[in-house]
Amino acid sequence: MFEEHRIEPREFLALPLTLGDGSTAVTRDISASGMYFQIKGSYTMTGPVLFEMQLAELGIKFSAEGDIVRVDRRDGTTGFAVKLRQPRFQPLDIAPF
Repeated sequence: MFEEHRIEPREFLALPLTLGDGSTAVTRDISASGMYFQIKGSYTMTGPVLFEMQLAELGIKFSAEGDIVRVDRRDGTTGFAVKLRQPRFQPLDIAPF
C-alpha cells in the first residue's frame, strides 16, 4: 500500500511557470511546502530550482527556490517534484487603469 509523505494538502492547479533559465513549464499541483510541474520533452535539471509565476488577474508574482526531490519521465514530458524554499509573493508592476 502507498504511504503518503506530504505534509500539506495539495491543490491541483495547471498554471504557467517560468524557470530560472527561461524555460516554460506547467504546474500540476501545488501546496504550501512543494509543487509538481511538467515540461515537454526530456529535460535535465540539477541543483536548486528557481522559478516564477505571474498571476496578472491577481496582480501578483510568485517566485521561489526549491530542491528537486523526484524526477519522472513519461509520455514525452519530464516532471519535477520540488520542495519549496524561500517562496515570495510580490505585487506586479502594472500600470493603473
